Amino acid sequence: MLGMLANVKRIVVQYSVRHFLVRIAEEYLWWIIRSWPGVEGVAMRYFFLKCTAKRVGGFCWISQGCTIVNSYGLSVGKDFATNRNVLIDAVGGIELGDNVGVGPNVVIISQEHTMLSHRGYFGKDTHRFKPIKIGDDAWIGANCYIKAGVTIGARAVVGACSNVITDVPKNGRVIGSPARPYTDALRELLRRGRSKEAKDEDGNPSGLQPEDSHETVIKA
Repeated sequence: MLGMLANVKRIVVQYSVRHFLVRIAEEYLWWIIRSWPGVEGVAMRYFFLKCTAKRVGGFCWISQGCTIVNSYGLSVGKDFATNRNVLIDAVGGIELGDNVGVGPNVVIISQEHTMLSHRGYFGKDTHRFKPIKIGDDAWIGANCYIKAGVTIGARAVVGACSNVITDVPKNGRVIGSPARPYTDALRELLRRGRSKEAKDEDGNPSGLQPEDSHETVIKA
């Protein structure tokens, strides 16, 4: 209990008055408008970010169900768009370029807890803030996780269900957990397929599938 309170204190003392007011607005106002339907809801979420975010370069489309916290550290370019149920925590700083698209259920968090600490979840040296940068025209597929400290280059594409723990270069195409270049993931998939085929052939030299062998015995 004392460790948890100490951790909360370390975070709160870093807040300016503006940061504190933004957090209060997010806790009470955002939770009302985050699920507001229709064009009115999109407009309200946009104007909320205009008032609380570090920078909003132009209109942004925030779909229903999205959670955005510590938006005072969020910098957004023009034509930013999210699908539903995206989580963005900008406590460590998040910079999004122009024309960035984010699919549903994506998690972008600019803070983390190191696994190497022996002080536990609330330890003083466990909690770290690291900025995230996503370049112009980047596209993040559904159900992805973007780790604190990661930079995703302009025009990069992150495939659905990817766990991005390292930087992605400009024009990069990554997929998987952990995310790796698409061509590498495809080669790995093909190698596994060939390996499975080889094992099947070793276990059944006749080349017949188990069902075929069974049918042959019955017919005989």
